[in-house]
Amino acid sequence: MQGEAAIEKRIWAGIEAVKAQIPLFRGLFGKVDSQWKADRSRVTEADLTISRDTEAWILETFPEDQFFSEETQHQGDPVPITSEFVWIIDPVDGTNNFALGMSMCAISLGLLQNGVPIYGIIYDASRGLIMHGGKGRVAFDGERVMKPSSRSESEKLFCAFDGFSADRLFVLLAAVKDQGLKMRNVGSGTLHLAYTASGQMDGSFSNRVHVWDIAAAYALCEAVGSEFHPFDGEIFPLKEFSLKKPKIYYYAGTPVFCRKAEKIWTDAGVFPHSSQA
Repeated sequence: MQGEAAIEKRIWAGIEAVKAQIPLFRGLFGKVDSQWKADRSRVTEADLTISRDTEAWILETFPEDQFFSEETQHQGDPVPITSEFVWIIDPVDGTNNFALGMSMCAISLGLLQNGVPIYGIIYDASRGLIMHGGKGRVAFDGERVMKPSSRSESEKLFCAFDGFSADRLFVLLAAVKDQGLKMRNVGSGTLHLAYTASGQMDGSFSNRVHVWDIAAAYALCEAVGSEFHPFDGEIFPLKEFSLKKPKIYYYAGTPVFCRKAEKIWTDAGVFPHSSQA
């Protein structure tokens, strides 16, 4: 296993790699044609170019690492994780927002060691800043040291939420209303979890994200001590990368939020399981 110097070198290379893509991201924001993939999700020139350019940037310096992207990875069989260090990018999280000129979108780059996210780098286009950090390190929200929310009263808690089927959505929203929590959906799974780490949100939950949506933001949660609870067994360490893996079901946030979320889901009878997807 490589030491701390190898990790630090990769952290700063990752930050510079993301910074290098910001001019393209801004230049194409709201001005780019879209194509539609087989799964009915949108893809743009920005997704493809940022994926390719970031991969070339990283692997030129670290050819022994593996690099995976939602947009450029082959659609076939899963690829085993064989390298100590692995990078996972979502080049434009919130592609619909990006294509339509709505600012809630992001570049998300996660660095994993032995299959576990150890550092996350996120360009938050809505605020024009980079969020970055990892377990055992100081996390930053732009120039600000990142801290999770300290709110405790139900009526002051903000929750990012998406991904539920319609019937369960209405039941869950009724239960949430009873608890007084305020709900938000910004259209970006990356930002939902990243804002949970940085304190804009007290928590988040979803049953529709993929590993590329949350790898970087998961590392931010680890940096600030936010809880992260998957419903269908542990996600990390990641053993393989596949575009066909089932979507991830989780809730995350401060201890206050997580205890309230557990009560909401249980009382409403909508505690999610993969069989209910």
